[in-house]
Amino acid sequence: MHYISHINVRLLFTMKDKKNYLIFYILLCFSACSTTPFTELNSRDNFHLEDSSNFHVSLNKETLPVEMDPILIENLGEAAKNYLIGVGHKYSSDASLIVEISVDSKEKIRVDDHRFHAYPIYRNYLFEPDRIDTIPEFYLRISIHSQDEDKTLWTGLTKWRKGSSYAPKDMPSAELLIENLLVNL
Repeated sequence: MHYISHINVRLLFTMKDKKNYLIFYILLCFSACSTTPFTELNSRDNFHLEDSSNFHVSLNKETLPVEMDPILIENLGEAAKNYLIGVGHKYSSDASLIVEISVDSKEKIRVDDHRFHAYPIYRNYLFEPDRIDTIPEFYLRISIHSQDEDKTLWTGLTKWRKGSSYAPKDMPSAELLIENLLVNL
């Protein structure tokens, strides 16, 4: 009997370890997927910004959506300028390379998938057909445009929602968002 209980303890112990590893693996995958922001990159002829290039920053303040704070786009412009100067490029107001920073918003429609909804407590409604919600999404596009060739050489896009950890609420978060895009340059 002692031998059987010993086997049971060993089997249950290993199953408990496997369960813990499975939970750890699921949490690791979930955190990795949720901590990586959406980025979309494109370049012409595998463009790379040469060392000590001259650049100029252009902002789309005049076409800024009403939902966006104008200080936000100024912070993004400063963050891009500081990042590029920090990696060895030179800022010049008459440079032929223009770093265009544009911010836009779009309403994303979220339709409830008819999950069970109990409202009020004493009545059970299986679904409400008109449970539609809109969520504002904000897009940041950084493009490098050459005035000499009159072409866009590189572009990067990222998006965030209000209240997201990637929303550029202040200067450090704006620098993080800009660095996430421009590190691929």
